[in-house]
Amino acid sequence: MKMISNQSFTNETIFFDGFCFSNCSFTDCVIIITSLQFHFEGCCFYRSSLHVHPELPVFEVSHRLSQSSYDSDTLCFRDDYKYPRTTLRLPGASLA
Repeated sequence: MKMISNQSFTNETIFFDGFCFSNCSFTDCVIIITSLQFHFEGCCFYRSSLHVHPELPVFEVSHRLSQSSYDSDTLCFRDDYKYPRTTLRLPGASLA
C-alpha cells in the first residue's frame, strides 16, 4: 500500500483502497471504501462523508474506523458508494 502521511485534504473525493493514511486531516471530503485494502490511523475527519461498500464486514470496517477521530458533522454510509447520486435533467433541444 502507498503511505500518505501528514497531509490535509479539503473538498476532495478520495478512494481509500490501496492506501495507508497516517496523521492526515480530511475536511468536507467524500471518502469511498470499496475493499479492505486500506489503513488509516491518527486521522481527523471534519464535515466529511464516508461511503462503505455494503458487502464489507461491519466489524472489520468499524475497527479500522475507530483508529481515527471524527466531528459530529462527519457521516458514515453503508451504501453503494456511487457518489454523487444526483440526476441532472438535460435541457430539451429546440428545432425552430
